[in-house]
Amino acid sequence: MKKNFMKIFLLAAIVFSFSCVFAAEIHCNPKTKTCHKQGCRYYDCKECTEVFKSEEAALENGYKFCKTCSKEKDEKSNNKKEKKGKK
Repeated sequence: MKKNFMKIFLLAAIVFSFSCVFAAEIHCNPKTKTCHKQGCRYYDCKECTEVFKSEEAALENGYKFCKTCSKEKDEKSNNKKEKKGKK
């Protein structure tokens, strides 16, 4: 019983650590209230001093995503819709 518990605990710890490592931060500019996702060419701008752990947190605080990030999000959702239509 203890071995099973230890395996589950170890697995949970590994999954949690990976989720923390791979969670993408959102960089935001407090002056313009604009955010950038990881991979955006503006992600590392000097003025982006506000950092959020999730898109939802940034949006809840009154920020919006730049046109590049918004366009990327729209393209991804369109691709998902196309794939659903093909099935």
